[in-house]
Amino acid sequence: MKTRLHKIIAYTISLAIIISTFSSCSQMEDPLDPDKPITISVWHYYNGSVKNRFDSLVNQFNETVGMESGVVVDAQSYGDVNELADAVYNAASNSIGAQPLPDIFAAYPDNAYRVSKIIELVSLEDYFTEKELGEIRLDFLQEGSFGDDEMQKILPIAKSTENLYLNKTYWDEFANETGADIKDLSTWEGIRRIAELYYNHTGKAFFCIDANANFMLVASKQLGKELYTYQGNKAELNLAEEDAYKIWECYYEPYIKGYFAKTGRFSSDDAKTGKILAYTGSTAGASYFPVEITEEGKTVPVEVQTFPYPHFKDGEPYAVQQGAGMCIAKSDEAHEYGSALFLKWFIEEPQNVQFAVSTAYFPVKDASLDEELLLNEVNKSDVSIEAIKKSIITTMGMLNDYTLYGSRPFEGSYDMRSLLEKHLFNYVQEDLELLEERVLSGEDRDITIQALISKDNFRKWYNEFTAEATKILSK
Repeated sequence: MKTRLHKIIAYTISLAIIISTFSSCSQMEDPLDPDKPITISVWHYYNGSVKNRFDSLVNQFNETVGMESGVVVDAQSYGDVNELADAVYNAASNSIGAQPLPDIFAAYPDNAYRVSKIIELVSLEDYFTEKELGEIRLDFLQEGSFGDDEMQKILPIAKSTENLYLNKTYWDEFANETGADIKDLSTWEGIRRIAELYYNHTGKAFFCIDANANFMLVASKQLGKELYTYQGNKAELNLAEEDAYKIWECYYEPYIKGYFAKTGRFSSDDAKTGKILAYTGSTAGASYFPVEITEEGKTVPVEVQTFPYPHFKDGEPYAVQQGAGMCIAKSDEAHEYGSALFLKWFIEEPQNVQFAVSTAYFPVKDASLDEELLLNEVNKSDVSIEAIKKSIITTMGMLNDYTLYGSRPFEGSYDMRSLLEKHLFNYVQEDLELLEERVLSGEDRDITIQALISKDNFRKWYNEFTAEATKILSK
């Protein structure tokens, strides 16, 4: 009974705050009617336990604030972020067979921008006060502002960055035998040295990079330059050959030499089988780090350790910020108002903290980004996983010491993201196949590797990459 009373009080306070905020925003009258409720459609890409949590919160909204205001939220999942992006784009384009465009859809800036070239998105300043937007962590907010008017088109609802995940159980054995220094894992140069030492000691790969596009974007910032220069909504590639070669040395060369490896879809897949000891991956994927390794017919329990995202030895500590936000499609006043009402409620504590922790993301308001608050929520939830706890502690430190970076959207940014994700990785895979073919034909492995990692081969890749990028950016 006491718990129910607390919920009623919390709901009443939350509803009063939201209604008062709307009343002070743009002198707008409430167009909603509780006796004639409207339906707000939401498209997202959540699956499994994340979808369950989102659906639970949608139901909570519908039964409380929504019922009182005259709004019913209907949420639909589209499998993964790419399927969702295509579905939204097709709906905006009125493609044959596409469903009607939803009122709200989850989107990364690149897709939100290309959709905004077809249909109009609501500027959140029309429904959110300056104070409300100011409560959200600034770098989370900034990547959602774009277009000729530079207005806020994306509301962040949960954010992540990347950590370095380490199988500490296997590491301890390796370090005891070789003297490897765990401090080397803070830099890309140190990781390469450790990976070479591990390969020479075990004959196995040590490391993997999960998101190649993130690596390229952040590595460029760490080296002192953004990957693009901007002129309005257009961009040009800004990757000098010198910086590209440093990226090549810490990415291409370790993969070709066998120090790095990626065979699964995600790095955690390779970690589960012991093919690698460490990887960089999203904080949102912390729960996928294995609690045990199955290798050569035996199962070994393992301990996880997390570290901040690596940076170049002489570079600045940058890390990516990611996590799709929510856009509101331009429609009519009631549906826009109702959409904003739902999103306003969703980023309030405690629901935003509950959602973020359950997904291993982070809440978006500065007041909610509190380590003790987040850890307490983990301990109360059904996702009390050690990797999530350690990732929270590591990331809260990064929020103080790192600059979180998200590239702004521009003409062609959606296609550029795909190029960054695939081009260098595919070049590695093709050259690994070429290496094996040449070795099978009788060539010396070391001599072949030296030819592949040569400056000539680097320039071949660099020229191909810059040509592809220029083609995309010049459209």
